[in-house]
Parts: sequence; C-alpha cells; structure tokens
Amino acid sequence: MKIVFDVTVDGKVKETIQPQTQRLKEIHSFIKAESNGLIKKYGSNVYINRRVVYN
Repeated sequence: MKIVFDVTVDGKVKETIQPQTQRLKEIHSFIKAESNGLIKKYGSNVYINRRVVYN
C-alpha cells in the first residue's frame, strides 16, 4: 500500500507525485515543498488529491 498524490489543474490530472518515504511527517513536508513549485509551474488553480495504490 502506497500513498500517491494526483496534481489536478482545471479538472484534468496533469501528473502524479510520489513521496520518497511513507512517514506522515515527511509526507507533510514533501507536499508543502512541492505545492509551491506546482503553483509556479501550473498557476494558482492547482489541486492535490491523495490516493492509495495497492500493490
């Protein structure tokens, strides 16, 4: 089981990002850091949705 995040811009999934580790504190800091870069890349209409992938 892995947690991944879909980056949605204007209702379309543009990319999927995966944190290196699955520790909750590290995932939180990873998403905070990535969100700033994604806003610069795609503009202000960016949504990050969490999803679980089962292997």
